[in-house]
Amino acid sequence: MTKNEGWERSYHMTSYDGRECDVYELWVFKSDATGSRKFVWNYDDGEVSENMDYFRWSFTIPNFKIIYMDSGLYWEIKQLTTDKLYIYETYDDPITVPGQDYREYREYESLPLSTK
Repeated sequence: MTKNEGWERSYHMTSYDGRECDVYELWVFKSDATGSRKFVWNYDDGEVSENMDYFRWSFTIPNFKIIYMDSGLYWEIKQLTTDKLYIYETYDDPITVPGQDYREYREYESLPLSTK
C-alpha cells in the first residue's frame, strides 16, 4: 500500500430515505498506521451532508493483501497500482470467514495528499 496517500471515489446512489445523491469518499492511510475516511453526500435537493472518522489499520497477512481497520472493516486488495486501488470490502476477515453476506467490490483512484 502506498503510504500517506488518499484514495477517492465518487458515485450516485439512492439514500436510505429515498433521495438521490452523489457521494464522494476519501480514505487516507498514513505510515503511522492511522487513517481517516471522509464521506460527502450531495443530495439532489441541494442539501450537503458530511461525515469524517478516524481509524487504525494494519495488514493481517504477510503478503499485504488484507487490510484490517479497527472501525470494523477489512479490505481484500485485488489490485494496487500507483493510480488505482481495487478492493473487496467485508465486515469479517475474508480468509477466516469466506462466503460472507456483505462483500462489496470498490474501485478507488489515487489522490496525493499534497493536492488535498
